[in-house]
Amino acid sequence: MRIKNIMLPLLLLFLLNAFSQETAIIFSNHGKTEELALQNPLKAFIGEWTLKDDSWTQNWGGETETITIPMHHTISTQINTANSLFSIIDGPEPNGHIFWSYNPVTKVVNHLSSFGALRAGVGAGSITKSGDVTLKISFEGEPKETYRIYHYKWISQDEYHMKSTQYNSDDAPTGLFYEGTFVRLPDEKERLKSQIEAILAVLDNNALTVERQLEVYTDDVVHMAPESEANIGKEALSKFLKEQRKYGESIMKHEILEMEVYGSVIVMRGRVTGRYHPKNNTSPMPFVTKNLFVFRQVDRDLKIGKVIYNMSPPNNE
Repeated sequence: MRIKNIMLPLLLLFLLNAFSQETAIIFSNHGKTEELALQNPLKAFIGEWTLKDDSWTQNWGGETETITIPMHHTISTQINTANSLFSIIDGPEPNGHIFWSYNPVTKVVNHLSSFGALRAGVGAGSITKSGDVTLKISFEGEPKETYRIYHYKWISQDEYHMKSTQYNSDDAPTGLFYEGTFVRLPDEKERLKSQIEAILAVLDNNALTVERQLEVYTDDVVHMAPESEANIGKEALSKFLKEQRKYGESIMKHEILEMEVYGSVIVMRGRVTGRYHPKNNTSPMPFVTKNLFVFRQVDRDLKIGKVIYNMSPPNNE
């Protein structure tokens, strides 16, 4: 879903600081994302992946060993044609990226990759009707005239096995290899939505201390409430929240109306409905607010970086 044009000036101001240390690559598929994916011979790889059981087997010279690599994370997406796949590999070093381009005339899969400071790979190969990929790749940082054969073989639609075997100039295996099985992660947007819902539940829970609620904010949070100065930083926000609690409490419920993911930044438009209970025992007052949150994603966890809200008439969407 797209954020409405009327929100863009505010959104740009909101994201300026959030993106000061981040770079986002945003492109348009002109409404053809699903159509392109259906046509893409590499479509099975689109998604997010991690190592099954964190297990990785390798031989770089000497004995074969199976090691544990936690927190491996690969994001694979088509770009803006039906013949491309771009993968970003994150987690323990060395991190890197892979680009595959399929030639629909020759049926060749072309490969470019880069890992760490030196390990650049160039090669080409083929793809079967079932989606298995075989590539012959040469790498900087490995002996000249050696190459590797990569086999990507599908086990199920959510699991594939990859093995890289090194060969010498006589086309004989050198004994060096590495391999692992990759499994698909749950839908990223749904995962982020669940995290946001958990954060909003903290804000709705009056039984929690202000200190506990502050844990869901970044240290440099910017909090903008109606008829108030901007609270910048946790210390200012702490004073604001504690001052509010002196006069009463709000029994409320946050709702997510829409959200967009921009790399490590998530923008969420929402609504809060509730009743304010003054401590002077006057009648509770119903309220509705509309809000805009900016969450920052750090190590796959979210915190509130910025929030702005104002009042709406009760029962008004």
